[in-house]
Amino acid sequence: MTTTFDILTVADSISKLSISGVVIKDADQLTDALGLEFAVLSPRPDQFITGLSIRPAEISERNMDVRYTLNYTYFHCKIGTGNLFANYSNMLTNLALIIKALADDATLAGSINSGNIRISQIGPVQDPSGNYYHGCGVSIDVLQFLET
Repeated sequence: MTTTFDILTVADSISKLSISGVVIKDADQLTDALGLEFAVLSPRPDQFITGLSIRPAEISERNMDVRYTLNYTYFHCKIGTGNLFANYSNMLTNLALIIKALADDATLAGSINSGNIRISQIGPVQDPSGNYYHGCGVSIDVLQFLET
């Protein structure tokens, strides 16, 4: 069996997208705490890859379609004292830029299709060390090809 799919190639392609004011981390750049960093789109350390399915391809039974979802967290800025929602508007602006960048790049390297983009839990999100940020979840459905 020869594999022609590589999840890390797709994650690397996502990390190389250019989004003004947003740093995109690759799967090998995860840290326990973001520290003073802000406006970071990072792979989720838990459940980064979900919904993995492998089925015969429609065009040839000798090949397989591999579908899965890559899950990221967007950390806009640390939640501190003062006006809790002072940065909310800027976060939504950056979120629109993230969605546009993911939607414009229809052929992320390594994928056949990077279809649906879903946003979840807009509001407080935690980094692995328990620090709270304004942010949200970002999920990207991916289709790749497996040669058998």
